Amino acid sequence: MGGGEKELVTEKHEQDKTASFWKGAKSAQELKNLSSGRTPSGKLRFQIRKALVLSDAEYGRYLNGELFQPKFYLATEKESLRYDTKLGVWNCLLLVGESSRDGILVGFLPGVELPFLSYVPDHRELELPKGLPVEMEMGAVSTNLDQAVNGVVDAVAHYTSFVGLELRSPASSLHFAAYDPAANILTVLEQGGPNDYMQFKGTPEEIAQTFHFSGKLKKVFFDLRYRNISHGSRFVKEKRERVPPKERNGDGR
Repeated sequence: MGGGEKELVTEKHEQDKTASFWKGAKSAQELKNLSSGRTPSGKLRFQIRKALVLSDAEYGRYLNGELFQPKFYLATEKESLRYDTKLGVWNCLLLVGESSRDGILVGFLPGVELPFLSYVPDHRELELPKGLPVEMEMGAVSTNLDQAVNGVVDAVAHYTSFVGLELRSPASSLHFAAYDPAANILTVLEQGGPNDYMQFKGTPEEIAQTFHFSGKLKKVFFDLRYRNISHGSRFVKEKRERVPPKERNGDGR
């Protein structure tokens, strides 16, 4: 199953989008060439079930590497990203970089190890479904997906949107657990191991200083027009079932 088209097509009279998917493309350039329309094929309907945001560096390595090689951050999605043979629809993951305009749709066939891919020249044309799950991976801290960058200046909406965000690093993860708009206080959990985490409370400025926010993270954290759209923190989802964490000494409230 495969094919190539110059670009994704959305019919004006229906909401279904169509694209062609390829297996075994060794590089982004090959995938682009396959998608140029030189190779005849049909387009198939697709639905985006999740977005995965990589750091720009990791996304660049992925595009410049061997696309056909299985990646661990894609393998975990295989069961939910299957081609629906009854409906004739690809259930897809949208893979993007933090600031990339392009992206890649990823889907799987039952019993096939390699992913099927479709190149997206501009992910802003996809009209992502409202409430789409978005996950940050491999050092990503922000995204330029439409839902994140089209807000108005609103501090409460901005910082409330961070609740549920998990920022991962090789040594630890930072979970945004709660925001009290009346006091302007964020509650975050720093996770060092499966059952090792500490709680810290502070203003956005105190949180940023304590955890050394810099670069893109610092920029979006203080951009009151930005809305975080990644809410995949397991700790936040399960916090009511967990034992109250230790509270960090020092500047925490």
